[in-house]
Amino acid sequence: MILIGHLDIKSHPFYRIHTIESIALTPSNATLFCDYNVALCHYAHENGLKLAVHVRQIKELILAHAMGACYVVVDKPLVLNAQKIADDYLFDAKILLLSEQEDDIEFAALNSIDGILFTRAIV
Repeated sequence: MILIGHLDIKSHPFYRIHTIESIALTPSNATLFCDYNVALCHYAHENGLKLAVHVRQIKELILAHAMGACYVVVDKPLVLNAQKIADDYLFDAKILLLSEQEDDIEFAALNSIDGILFTRAIV
């Protein structure tokens, strides 16, 4: 299981972006993080950038994966369906549960979720 941002495990932060211009303010090998945005997804894919996309609907999940997201980040109400879809369709992208709670590790493990992105990892 992937754990990003857990206090006991070293990991690299995810850099929140809102515009294409804000990408220039991030380190060159950074993992970028954004809410679902078609223009940002296309730009990241076309430029070989590592992107994590926060989605709130199944349609966004499917489209973010199709546009090359490395990680698809979902909230708890959507995570079980998102993981099933990713498994059924053999997504390359990993499904990450967005969480502030360490207790979600057990939930994610018992439900075979690819990983957790703790909110403290997003800068």
